[in-house]
Amino acid sequence: MRVLLIEDDSAVARSIELMLKSAGFNIYATDLGEEGVDLGKVYEYDMIILDLSLPDISGYEVLKQLRMGRVNTPVMILSGNPDIEAKVRTLGYGADDYLTKPFNKDELIARITAI
Repeated sequence: MRVLLIEDDSAVARSIELMLKSAGFNIYATDLGEEGVDLGKVYEYDMIILDLSLPDISGYEVLKQLRMGRVNTPVMILSGNPDIEAKVRTLGYGADDYLTKPFNKDELIARITAI
């Protein structure tokens, strides 16, 4: 399974990469939203994992641009924001799932597999 990870925190990104690689996933990572949009539009992925807090544009904007660009790849939001309004907003923009940090490795893998 090919996964695009858009996460600006290098420690979190590395941790996710190790978790998913150990489960047999192929991970492609970027720390910038604009680059994530470009990668998501150009290459085929089975899943996009997206943080909401990025240095250049927000994860909300990344999600909107991907969906407006007709990218139908499933998107899972990973965020430290447990607020229900953030969850509802991302789902309204076309996200397929929302997982709050910190998260359990087994739950992350199960959610990716389910989608």
